[in-house]
Amino acid sequence: MYLKRVPLNIPSGWAIIHNNFGDEDPFFRDGGIVNSHFYNEDLLFIQPISFEGTSPTVEQQDYSLKLGWYPHASADGCYRLTVWKANVEGAVFQYESRNREEIRKMIERCVHGIANGISTENLEQEILADTKDIKKSHRVYSGNRKRIYDQEEFVEKKNRLTHSQVGFYWPVYYEVCNIVCLEPKLNKSQDEMLTSDNRKL
Repeated sequence: MYLKRVPLNIPSGWAIIHNNFGDEDPFFRDGGIVNSHFYNEDLLFIQPISFEGTSPTVEQQDYSLKLGWYPHASADGCYRLTVWKANVEGAVFQYESRNREEIRKMIERCVHGIANGISTENLEQEILADTKDIKKSHRVYSGNRKRIYDQEEFVEKKNRLTHSQVGFYWPVYYEVCNIVCLEPKLNKSQDEMLTSDNRKL
């Protein structure tokens, strides 16, 4: 049976000792995962290698990466990526997620980060700093920034939608803008032209 595995962008100098990190969604039955060959505690094991001539040698005294699904074949489980360092007690980095693509990216970040010389002490901090997503606004859209004035004096900027983000008929667009800006104002149209109250500043 052909088993499709998640493609990994691993630089030279690393050996995939074991790989059963499958690119397949879990099949659930009776609270468990049927295709447990892709959802067990031993999915992926990667270690750095060195070459003496043409013969590769696994660096036992360096980093190693291990990926598994914990608990084994559980519908409530998740992927757990663990980075170990020889002669260091405990894991130097650990990351959990149920998202397969997120784990793939994290594996690649770890391997490339270590290859680029990130120290053991800074590994977790730098890897997580590299993965921070821009926090989304609690509003549905963020849009452009609109200048807000109080008696002709500049006060602040607030988010304003662009028409392309909304795609509404233009009177509806300006009404939505007014709601997002949280600024009470008139919203009138006259002879298919915008009133001064709706003029984009």
